[in-house]
Amino acid sequence: MAVGPGYLTVDAEEFGRSFAHGSSTIRHALADHSLFGLDAIARLADRLPADQVRRERGDLPLDDRGYVDVGQGLPSETILDVASNGFRVSLREIQSDPEYGPLIASCQEEVAALLGSREGGVYRPSGYIFITAPNGITPMHFDGEHSFLLQIRGSKSVHTVPRAQPDAIQIELDRYYDGKPCSFEHMRAAAECFEIADGDGVYFPSFLPHWVSTGDAVSVSFSLPFYTHFSRRAEDVNRINTRLRRLGLSPRPPGRSDPIDHAKAAVLRSMRALRRRQNVTT
Repeated sequence: MAVGPGYLTVDAEEFGRSFAHGSSTIRHALADHSLFGLDAIARLADRLPADQVRRERGDLPLDDRGYVDVGQGLPSETILDVASNGFRVSLREIQSDPEYGPLIASCQEEVAALLGSREGGVYRPSGYIFITAPNGITPMHFDGEHSFLLQIRGSKSVHTVPRAQPDAIQIELDRYYDGKPCSFEHMRAAAECFEIADGDGVYFPSFLPHWVSTGDAVSVSFSLPFYTHFSRRAEDVNRINTRLRRLGLSPRPPGRSDPIDHAKAAVLRSMRALRRRQNVTT
């Protein structure tokens, strides 16, 4: 059964089968929305705080791990010239913008209704826009959030690795958090590929490796990331586990023990609170 009408049209049964385990395709009705024209996006980029705008090369290798800001001048100039400058621009956490906030809230309400109580329900929904030059690449990475990637303009090849071998995925995730090389060739062999164009979208589960390449035209994508209560705690557990591995320990991955996960998350919250207090007093 497809869930809609609204901005998103999702096969609820397919989403239920794939949730947290693999990607699935959706449709959306935002390709012609006025807020996703390049001029409107360029104006948004100029009024966002600088730390919410990322400009980087669009031809990075698939296994690149670093972020290097290559932008100069106004972000709007970079976006309007993206057809020739070879950049990839990310506008992040745009849900607080007065023009885009209501649209993101409406879309995330649809996501929350679709998700229901799975993994404790939606926690901290947000919105991103990606503007990428032709033939660009978003390197392989893991996200703590679930997300819906909606293609607005141009085309993308989206590669995701399903959680068919959860232990193998966890090993790669641990390497990623630890800053170590991942077995990229193994992940590429196991990946599924989804070809999307304007009006199409893909659901990404949290903590699964994925990477993206664009077609021969400028690509604009709108992303609806959201944590669940489980995935937010799991991210804290993964961060604590990285510290424990540096001490020579072999900590349990998230999801193996709720009491241990809650305890680890509480420790990390305490560390963050202490750091904030130290910053205030220095």
